Amino acid sequence: MSRRRTPSYLEKMNNGGWRVSVPVPRELMRAIGKTRLKRSLDTHSQAEAERKKHAIVAEFLAMIDAARQGRLPKATVTGIAAAASMSDKELTSLALDLRATLQAQDEVSEEFELEKEGIYQVAERIRGSEIGHDEETDNPIFDPHSEKRAGQFLRVALGKETPVREPLNLFHAQVKWSPRTKSDSSRAINALEDWCKASRVPFVIEAITRKRAGQFIGDLASSADRPLTNRTINKYLSCLSQFWLWLEKRGYVELDSSPWSRQSLPKIQAKEDEKERPFTDEEIGKLFTGQPNQSYLKDVMLIGALTGARIDAIISLKAKDITDDGCIRFKPQKREKASRLVPVHSALKSTVERLVKDRKPNDDLFPDCPPVADDKPQERSMPAVKAFTYYRRSSGVTDLVPGKRRDRVNFHSFRRWFITKAIQAGQPELVVQIVVGHKPQSITAGTYLEGLTIDQMRDCVEAVKLPSSSSPNHPADDQGQLILAERQPLKSEAIPAA
Repeated sequence: MSRRRTPSYLEKMNNGGWRVSVPVPRELMRAIGKTRLKRSLDTHSQAEAERKKHAIVAEFLAMIDAARQGRLPKATVTGIAAAASMSDKELTSLALDLRATLQAQDEVSEEFELEKEGIYQVAERIRGSEIGHDEETDNPIFDPHSEKRAGQFLRVALGKETPVREPLNLFHAQVKWSPRTKSDSSRAINALEDWCKASRVPFVIEAITRKRAGQFIGDLASSADRPLTNRTINKYLSCLSQFWLWLEKRGYVELDSSPWSRQSLPKIQAKEDEKERPFTDEEIGKLFTGQPNQSYLKDVMLIGALTGARIDAIISLKAKDITDDGCIRFKPQKREKASRLVPVHSALKSTVERLVKDRKPNDDLFPDCPPVADDKPQERSMPAVKAFTYYRRSSGVTDLVPGKRRDRVNFHSFRRWFITKAIQAGQPELVVQIVVGHKPQSITAGTYLEGLTIDQMRDCVEAVKLPSSSSPNHPADDQGQLILAERQPLKSEAIPAA
């Protein structure tokens, strides 16, 4: 009668190393969730693997026995590959997985205690074996670094700590923010992380108390290394506040516990000679009589001047956004809740007709504007912004303030110029607000106004006149003449208020 060979439970990996591999009985595969229990022995020596395998084999056989008795925690199986050699990111991900399993159990149930015990077992594995013994205290000594990482893992797995960055990607995926705002959010998180490191504060959600949030804000405001304006700091605080509100909704923190509420710094009003302003008529003339390097830029400028639209809304236009009834549909910007229709100005009609000619509905109106790389948190219009800034400055249209980074004039000055000219022409402020997408300031208009007719909006648009043809600074089209198309009669259909 032949003797049955004792299994070695050793298996060679593709990288030449050895690991323990214990088969799971068929009837227990569903309970354990694996067909084999495996763990690397971190060695390429078969002799060393033979020496190290016994403790792990005994642990795996005990797990199989516990599964047979219905007392095997999922945490133990999930954390089977846990080791001190795992990266911080891997340990955090594992800890969050185990926490989700733990939180799915009733806290007063036996299953909860089993999962909790399983988490402690995984933490012990991360801590590793003792490296010595303290004779005075009669306590084992472990590697300090591994012991610290095991403690961090345990606090995350038990729900006592949550790394700030861990839910950030999910938050950014769910929040409806522009790429620039998400970039601001990332910079705010970076600033908070830097402050936590400098202040020796754990970079975990639970450590950011209201007092520490206040200290962070104060240090940002008083930093001499990288001074930030109150406006920038408040922008960061707004991003952090929205992130914490999302954490509340997702159960990461208690409701109404945000440390960022009512923490904003006072707004500093710009001095009279530092405020951004509209273009002058003379500056408008310089911009339109010059010739930018990018051929599409003059069309973008003309739409901006005769609609008051922001540059990103203009660059994002597609052929289908030019409606059959003679309007331009701009996508929502800033706090706008819906797209916005603006009648095509008579001086803009030929330009719009040329832009949509031979284009399919989903074709861009400005395909020559280079697309932004997917990995860059920028709006579609950023190349156009940079191109216009270069052209504007090369044309001599600039108004720099000593000590300030921003110019007093920029593409937004077309919007300011449009609003100024419409108001100066006697157009009602409410109509101007709705045409340019500003929220009506009065309660009555904001609450009860259904919308304006196309004729009301067209009257507002047509009230804005480019500098007259008799002016030497008169803007011209490609033939040197401003095209003033005849106004086409349109139905007085109501257009919803923004």
